[in-house]
Amino acid sequence: MLVGFSLFLASALAIPLGILLVRFSFLRHTILRAGSISQTIPSLAMLGFLVPLLGLGNVPALVVLTFYAIYPILRSTYTGLISVPPECIEAAEGLGFSNLQKLGWVELPLALPIMISGLRIATASTIGIATIAAFIGAGGLGDFITQGLALNNSALILLGAIPIAFLALAFDYGISQLENQFHHRKKKGSRSPRLKTILLGISSLGIVFLGGNYLYQEHITAKGTSITIASKNFTEQYILAELMAQLIEMKTPLKVVRKLNLGTTDIIHQALLKGDVDLYPEYSGTAYLTILKEPPSQSGEDIFPKVRGAYKDKFNLVWLKPFGFSNSQSLAVKKDFAQAHNLQNLSDLALIAPDLTIAAPPEFLKRPDGMLGLSQSYGLEFKNVMQVDPNLMYMAIDHQEVEVIAAFTTDGKLQKYQLIPLNDDKKFYPPYHCAPVIRATILTAYPEIYEALSVLFGHIDEEKMRRLNAKVDLEGRTPFDVAQEFLVELN
Repeated sequence: MLVGFSLFLASALAIPLGILLVRFSFLRHTILRAGSISQTIPSLAMLGFLVPLLGLGNVPALVVLTFYAIYPILRSTYTGLISVPPECIEAAEGLGFSNLQKLGWVELPLALPIMISGLRIATASTIGIATIAAFIGAGGLGDFITQGLALNNSALILLGAIPIAFLALAFDYGISQLENQFHHRKKKGSRSPRLKTILLGISSLGIVFLGGNYLYQEHITAKGTSITIASKNFTEQYILAELMAQLIEMKTPLKVVRKLNLGTTDIIHQALLKGDVDLYPEYSGTAYLTILKEPPSQSGEDIFPKVRGAYKDKFNLVWLKPFGFSNSQSLAVKKDFAQAHNLQNLSDLALIAPDLTIAAPPEFLKRPDGMLGLSQSYGLEFKNVMQVDPNLMYMAIDHQEVEVIAAFTTDGKLQKYQLIPLNDDKKFYPPYHCAPVIRATILTAYPEIYEALSVLFGHIDEEKMRRLNAKVDLEGRTPFDVAQEFLVELN
């Protein structure tokens, strides 16, 4: 749906524009140069830029996919039309054809092979970008790849990658056959399809994709009112989101739409404010430093009441009761490395940091409670900083490509890779109590959500959370199954 609908929109925009470029030469240089430059903009950056404006899901994805598909189709339309032999146009003029008749009966049919080649190129790039669109909740086969990367699960990655490859091959084969059919050098006795038939086919295709989009949206809400639950891009968030989703599905009539692996705190927070997301698990320390922009406090005080009050006053968002654990951040090293260099605290690491390489997620490198704050508080300056996905950090340190990683204290992978989190001896980090954050309007409309989630409040300590994470990270279980099993334990 994403690929087909965006190609239909791009064709509807690019083909008329290509015709105008042939008719009005003063537009050519500017528009073709602008189109060429547009292809150099990173697609992921474009997606991130549109999220605050258009929210999450299909709309920003379709805008970006259409944007990148326009130029190949535009360029091929222009090239095809200017490649029409002049004698053919002269013959049409000699027969008294109007400009519209020349376009419809001579120029477009002869330009179609080249135009379809441009469509073929646009299709290949669009399929690739549609996969990346999973990072902003657009769904599709890219969901399997992003979740597989986050969970280090090769089977999930292949579950998305193999169908995407077949989809690309199928599109390419279908368009190549269409290209052969419209090639103007036909065998003797063959007949070229008329332009009216071509336009009818394209229009029918567009109607199919429009209808598919409508049915897809109807399917989302068919079983009653829905609530959207989101998560960030690591195991613990998946499990907590699944726990909440399964409880709400069991104990209320609401249908749950899952938008997992949405990435950073800022992205989900903006989605929450726009109403694209209704509920997600958050950490008090992250909200205090990243969203509220409060300065780090070294008193170690419980900031949860401050965060709860500020969120209600500023954003009309409600923090429900904490799950029962605090998941603080730290820097972690291999156990043998810590013993060899006598490392126990972050202050000890600062002495040898200029000779070391650290791997950390993009968010950690820019957050005030991440690298920026640690550098100011501890004077940490590393030889090299490697920006990687949260779950690829562990592979990097296991393969000895880095010596230090950013880690969470409840992470199940710490045991697997024999890692030791270093003590925050200067008390830089505030408490990171985890709790559900929900839009106040949703909680008012559906108070039963609070009752459904109340069985989790205070029932997940750090040891339990570490055990749940380990079942996914070490045993290869799915977050859905682990969450379901834990709810059974809670009766």
